[in-house]
Amino acid sequence: MVTLRKYELADKEQLVKLANNANVSRFLTYLFPFPYTPDDAEWWISTGSSLDGAVSRVVEFNGQFVGGVGLTQLKAWKDHQAEIGYWLGEPYWGRGIATEALKQMTAHAFDVIKVKKLFAPVLKPNIASMRVLEKCGYVREGEFKMEVFKNGQFYDTVQYARLASQ
Repeated sequence: MVTLRKYELADKEQLVKLANNANVSRFLTYLFPFPYTPDDAEWWISTGSSLDGAVSRVVEFNGQFVGGVGLTQLKAWKDHQAEIGYWLGEPYWGRGIATEALKQMTAHAFDVIKVKKLFAPVLKPNIASMRVLEKCGYVREGEFKMEVFKNGQFYDTVQYARLASQ
């Protein structure tokens, strides 16, 4: 069973254990560094997980911390939109956990926060993440060339989105 909950200081050890993995971080933003240290985990739990009004949750599978999901609402004339993202520790890949976590956070965003549009930029090589989004009703809106520079190379991104009215 997949559930979402707020981060707690007690999550620090498991967060470092799962996040300190190059395979996990390779397609994620620099807010998710590699190597991932205990100081990174403390910052995330105390500050980063709610930075700029973000809503971030621990993904639990059968009561165990296995990853994270979150969203950040945009400001000004785009305040009806939020960027959504997720990650799982490598031992939990391929089990449908990310799909269920994304479904739950999507529902929270539309039903509780009342955003009208969610979007997720995905580095083009991250086919597994694109499949998760598609299973959750997100549609491909477009592709951006040389959008991200990470680990010494440029990546194209694919933008996925879902409207509250879908």
